Amino acid sequence: MHIVIIMPVYEDWDAAMKLCRNIDDVLRQEPSLRASLLLIDDGSWATACPNGLPFRPEAIERVSILTLRRNLGHQRAIAVALAHIRGHWKGDAVAVMDADGEDRPEDIPRLVQAMHEAGRPTVVFAERGRRLESLTFRFSYRCYSLLHKLFTGRDIRFGNFSVLPWTHLDGLVVSPELWNHYSATVLKSRLPYIRVRCDRGRRLAGESRMNFVSLVTHGMSALFANQEIVGTRLLLLTMLTTTI
Repeated sequence: MHIVIIMPVYEDWDAAMKLCRNIDDVLRQEPSLRASLLLIDDGSWATACPNGLPFRPEAIERVSILTLRRNLGHQRAIAVALAHIRGHWKGDAVAVMDADGEDRPEDIPRLVQAMHEAGRPTVVFAERGRRLESLTFRFSYRCYSLLHKLFTGRDIRFGNFSVLPWTHLDGLVVSPELWNHYSATVLKSRLPYIRVRCDRGRRLAGESRMNFVSLVTHGMSALFANQEIVGTRLLLLTMLTTTI
C-alpha cells in the first residue's frame, strides 16, 4: 500500500520537520505501508524553506517540496497539491493532513485500515474526539458545524485530516468547489465516506494562526462550496419570514 501524504506549510517549518520525523517513526512500525511526502510551501517568506529533511528517513521513500509563488491559503494549497499529484505522482491513496502536529501520525494507519475495511473506494475522515483548543474556539467551531448543517443539509464534523483513495482524484480535482474547501467538496461530490474518531494532538512548535476571523473565513469557504444550496435555502427563508 503506497500512500502520498500532502501537507500545506505556511511558515511552520519547525513543526513540519518534527512532524515528518514522527511520521517516519510511525511508518517504520507499519511494514505494509509505503509513503511519499509532498510539502506545499504556501508562500512562506519569514521562515526559509529547508532544502530537505533534517534527518535520514527510513520509511518515507520520497520527499518533495512544491513551492507556491504566493500565499493562497490552506484550502487552495490542498487543491493545488491534489491536482499536482494527480498529474505527476502515483499511489494507492492520498493522506491530507496539517503540518503543525495536531493531526497525529499514529492515526494514519487507522484511517488506512478503515479504508481497506470499507469494501469499496471510500474517503475516511478523522472525526475530532478530544480537542485541546480553548472553550471559545470549540464553541465557535460548534456554531460553524450547526450553521453548515442548517444551510447545506450536510453534517461536517471533521476537517482536512483524511485518507482518500487514488481513484477518487480524477473527479475531485476537476470540481471547482475544491478551490474553496476540500472536505465540503468531498461531501458535495457525494463520494462515499466514513468517519473515524481521532483525538487532536498538540502543536509541535510555534503558535496557531487560527483565530476567530480565520475560523469565520474557513466556515464561509465551506458554505461557498455549496453556494447554490445555501442561496436557495436563504431565498426560501427570506420568503417565509417576509410573508409571516
